Amino acid sequence: MVSRKKVTKKGKKKPINEVRMRVKVSPRLLWVVPYLKKAKAKMPSLTLPTQVRSFKPTKTRIMRILGNVYFETKIIVLATHTQQLFETKSGKTRVKRIISIPRSEILDTLAHELAHLRHPDHNYEHEEYTGTIFKTFGLTQKCPTCKGTGKVALESKP
Repeated sequence: MVSRKKVTKKGKKKPINEVRMRVKVSPRLLWVVPYLKKAKAKMPSLTLPTQVRSFKPTKTRIMRILGNVYFETKIIVLATHTQQLFETKSGKTRVKRIISIPRSEILDTLAHELAHLRHPDHNYEHEEYTGTIFKTFGLTQKCPTCKGTGKVALESKP
C-alpha cells in the first residue's frame, strides 16, 4: 500500500494535497487563511497576494472604501469596519458610529480584490472571475427573508 504522505527533511509526514502559502495576514483577518487555502487548492492558477492587511476607519474622516489592492507589491487591504453616517442640520455629513462588517461581505471584497490581481479593470472577465473565486470559498448565503426555505410569507394589507 502506498502512503499518501510525503516525508519532509525533518522526518515529519505531510499530506501531498496541502497548499503551502507565503501570505502574511493581519491578526484581525486570520480567519481568512482557510478560505485562501481552499481557493488556491481548487484554482491553482489563482494569484495570491503577499500580504492581507486589515483597515478600520476612524470617526474623524469619512471613508467609503471596503478594499484596495496594490499591484506592485501585491498587498490587499480589507476594511473590517464601516462608518454609519448622518447629516447635520446644517447639511454636513458626519460619522455617527463605527460598525463591523459581516464576514461574508469581507470575503466578497477579498474575492473582488483577488480578481483585480488577474484582471485590473472592471469588465466582464473581472466580474466572472470574482464570482468564481467567491464560489470556491464554499459559502452559501441564505436569504434574510425566507432563511433558505424559499417560502416568503405574504403580507396582509390592513
